[in-house]
Amino acid sequence: MWVRVAYWLGKPKDGVEEEFVHGVNTIVIPGLQALPGVLGAEALWPCQSEDNAPDVYGLIHVHFNSAADIDDMLASPERTAFREKIVGVVELFEGRLSHVNYEVAA
Repeated sequence: MWVRVAYWLGKPKDGVEEEFVHGVNTIVIPGLQALPGVLGAEALWPCQSEDNAPDVYGLIHVHFNSAADIDDMLASPERTAFREKIVGVVELFEGRLSHVNYEVAA
């Protein structure tokens, strides 16, 4: 099992926090779940943070059977179309969106 994690580093633009979260939950997550090779996807929104926690506004976990499935998804025409659909959500965010792929230990 593999998980591709998207880190939203920063914060939404002023006044659009609820619109951003709603967009991730209702546009980004369902769109990810429809991509080839994706077993599931969910957004994680922090509710409590310890002192000196990193500046992560939220996470998205996308689950795959293999690293090859991640590569196939990234190269797919469906992903290209998906990226065009989520531009409006991404533009509500000030900061960086960064990805890391993890192999899940058995």
